[in-house]
Amino acid sequence: MHSLLRDSRARRLVIANLFSSVGSGITIVAVPWMLVNHEGGNQTFGWTTFWTTVVLFLFIPYYGAWVDRHSRKAMLLWGEVFGFGATFCMALVALVTGRVETWQLVVTFFCGWLYYTLHYPAKFAFVQQIFDRSQYQALTSMMEVQGQIASMAAGGLASLLIGRVELSTILLIDASSYLVGLVLMGTIPYESTHLKPGTTTAAASSAWHAVAEAWRWLAQRPTLLWFFICSFVPFLAVMVSNYLFPIYVSQILRASPAVYGIGEMAFAGGAVLAGLSVPLLTARIGQAKSTVALAGVFIAGGALLTVWPVTGVFYAALLLMGLGNAGVRVARNVIVLHLVPNAIMGRVNVFFAAFERFWRTVLILTMTLGVDHLGARVCFALLVVLNLGAFAGLLATRHAAEDSGNG
Repeated sequence: MHSLLRDSRARRLVIANLFSSVGSGITIVAVPWMLVNHEGGNQTFGWTTFWTTVVLFLFIPYYGAWVDRHSRKAMLLWGEVFGFGATFCMALVALVTGRVETWQLVVTFFCGWLYYTLHYPAKFAFVQQIFDRSQYQALTSMMEVQGQIASMAAGGLASLLIGRVELSTILLIDASSYLVGLVLMGTIPYESTHLKPGTTTAAASSAWHAVAEAWRWLAQRPTLLWFFICSFVPFLAVMVSNYLFPIYVSQILRASPAVYGIGEMAFAGGAVLAGLSVPLLTARIGQAKSTVALAGVFIAGGALLTVWPVTGVFYAALLLMGLGNAGVRVARNVIVLHLVPNAIMGRVNVFFAAFERFWRTVLILTMTLGVDHLGARVCFALLVVLNLGAFAGLLATRHAAEDSGNG
């Protein structure tokens, strides 16, 4: 990792992502808390999350095709432009009107998740293209550490800012962070080696066909496909938990926004630990076995939330969930980087994003309709059961990843 940091491209990429992640992270913590604590907030937040997921599910196949047919650097930069423009506009609306309406929170939440959707598939393909295969493990771990340090900072800042400063100020901080990311990423040398003559003008109508191409590549490797699908379940649970966490803190723990912010920091702290420790773990037992073990750690954290609703345990649970989720993601991403051809990387990433978004939609709809009747603890219990099934699937299919030479 130290040798990688001597590469100016890696340094600029990490610093740019650090700024963007801190800014967007503050908003992603602050806006859900504000929504949940409005009258009827559980349902408003739930339906906002549900419809955001539906819209992004319909959008991402087109975006995956665009990523594979255009400059990955250009796609990254346009993502930063969108993040800055959308956030700055919402800040201006709040400043001009002098108040924050529910629709403003909804639009801000949607734009934050759209930025996330634009940024990560392009970044993943960009990283695979400009760095050598021997650097994938170190780079993946380093970016996980960077992202989660940013999340820790965002959680801490959000816990200090919520209720003390206006939303417009929070959004201006967010917008400025996107601008810094845009400038820094713009300086990274890049050549679009994946493009062929005529590919940049491909019609958007072929987007779902492009996803089908990724499916055909994966379908030729069914056991590996199931391994990948099961390895996405912890992340799926985290995305659904982002809806449940503010409800759990507010209504089960009956705690303040500071507890919610510190919980986000604990989750990020676990993920930082994953980024630092997973290279050591995979060196000893391989990527596939590490994925299985860390999925078990994630389940342990979810179980604690279900059986022991105490503030201190909440922090410990989120630490374990952060460690398990990030650890699974780092180990799986290295396998993906080694196995998937760069020419279809955008489409393969979007195929899995479509899978995750579809099931996220189903689960969030279920939680939205049921959380007021079942309570957040029962909802977390359902997520634990889902992850137990995925854990069994990982155990049954891990040999496919091991056979690939990554174990």
